[in-house]
Amino acid sequence: MGRTEGAKMVFSHMPEHDSGSYNLMIKAYAMDGRLEDCRRLFEKMPRRNMVSLNSMMSVLLQNGRLEEGLKLFEQIKDERDTITWNSMISGYIQNDQPSEALKLFVVMCRLSIGWSPSTFSALLHACATIGTLEQGKMVHGHLCKTSFDSNGHVGTALADMYFKCGCVSDAQSAFGYITSPNVASWTSLINGLAQNGHWMEALIQFGRMLRHHVNPNEITFLGLLIASARAGLVNKGMKIFRSMENYGLVPTVEHYTCAVDLLGRTGRTREAEKFICEMPVPADGVVWGALLTACWYSMDLEMGEKVAQRLFCMGTKHRSAYVAMSNIYAKLGKWEDVVKVRTRLRSLNAKKEPGCSWIEIKDIVHVFLVDDQNHHERDKICLMLEELVSHISIHSEPDDMVIQNLNY
Repeated sequence: MGRTEGAKMVFSHMPEHDSGSYNLMIKAYAMDGRLEDCRRLFEKMPRRNMVSLNSMMSVLLQNGRLEEGLKLFEQIKDERDTITWNSMISGYIQNDQPSEALKLFVVMCRLSIGWSPSTFSALLHACATIGTLEQGKMVHGHLCKTSFDSNGHVGTALADMYFKCGCVSDAQSAFGYITSPNVASWTSLINGLAQNGHWMEALIQFGRMLRHHVNPNEITFLGLLIASARAGLVNKGMKIFRSMENYGLVPTVEHYTCAVDLLGRTGRTREAEKFICEMPVPADGVVWGALLTACWYSMDLEMGEKVAQRLFCMGTKHRSAYVAMSNIYAKLGKWEDVVKVRTRLRSLNAKKEPGCSWIEIKDIVHVFLVDDQNHHERDKICLMLEELVSHISIHSEPDDMVIQNLNY
């Protein structure tokens, strides 16, 4: 903001303004997200060029003005350059419409519009967002016709897309093509491996990262702590946590939450509670929720009730605390307590955002929401679900699960 104000002062004292000075000032405002200042200068420009048009379109899209940005995109139909197309693709993604971004890429291909590394970085991010592997492979196919796969940003986006779609081997291959992996590239590799169950490999790659003299950042450590927790390497994980200060990094609440999960997954709930109480930053509901989840893993009823009570006092937004305690009581066969917790939950009118899942079949992504009554094949889906539940019931031991009325 200080630099922008300085630029504004210089601009205001200039005796004359040409297109170059207008463009620089508009870009400065755009980088600060100052939409109205951009609009004011844009409308004052005697002659607009692609730099000012692209900057104006970008700031509209970045501020959630998708319709206005799209309108400007259509108005400059005969003047668009690669930056214009990239801005529109990124705009769709920023405004939660990744499918539209992919459709726009198809139009680019049909019109033989030139690509840039930014084109592929944005498109691969779109594919990763909606988990569409086939379209991701299609984008990768076009990428292979260029030399951009060795670009750090593109290679990282490609690896991230494959990781998000569960294709670990392809993701590692994409990483291998990057000429000089930076911290973002290594972090994507480590986190992708951790999230796909390759916990030891994630820790091994961290060693490689250090040998390449690339220092980790805060996000790198989140992946490392997740990997350590899932692998059950408590001492290793805590050593990694404490090493953050060696790189000038200060642990955030997210890092402390991972450390609590690390301790809790191995049944060290008392140690995890002590760790929380000694945190230098206030512990929020997420941190305590991680400990409650740990109590569920180890069936530590005493600690679970203690932590749950703390979460209950924090307000109705911590719905998961009621669900976790209900699960603990159910696992221990304390059905009266299950009823009490669920009754209290209903009395609070606590609501949660509906869960969402998706599956890609024949290049089409099908999205499903919890309690969705509007899917066009709902009856067929429910019938199949009933058959699956029946099949599971027949082949499961009575103590293995509790099958409740699904209330379609």
